[in-house]
Amino acid sequence: PPPPPPPFSASARLQVGVEVCGALKNVLAIAAGIVEGLGLGSNSLAALIAHGVSEIRWLAERMGAQSRTVSGLSGLGDIMLTCYGSLSRNRSVGLRLGRGESLESIVASSSQVAEGIATAGAVVTLARKYRVSLPVLTAVAQVLEGNLSAEEAVAAVMDLPQMEEH
Repeated sequence: PPPPPPPFSASARLQVGVEVCGALKNVLAIAAGIVEGLGLGSNSLAALIAHGVSEIRWLAERMGAQSRTVSGLSGLGDIMLTCYGSLSRNRSVGLRLGRGESLESIVASSSQVAEGIATAGAVVTLARKYRVSLPVLTAVAQVLEGNLSAEEAVAAVMDLPQMEEH
């Protein structure tokens, strides 16, 4: 079984939720950019982001956060801005990956850091540690590591069964 969430105080639980959302929104924004770069349209983009937000909530709760933190402004508000905003560095990385550019080329030509690139590997580690399935977020890591193409990752994610609403 997964490890139980730590017995945090309410303020520490809030901080965990804000930090998890703040880090994982960048990985989700790369995924959103990939979908946009592949030209898959608004419906696919919305479905991907909705699933990704659920994944962030699942992990955050396992790590001791409250789900309402993920649904608030510091969670969902920040996630939406990062996934849909034209100034998002991470979304831009995904957009370029979806259009067929290599990660090496993107990084070499960028003067800014896209935090989601480094964070994607940590997502895989956290998913294993907390025994939670994060197919959208871990697919980004697979693309960045060169194990899947952008097209293969999106096809696998779009083939996921419909998730149960909680």
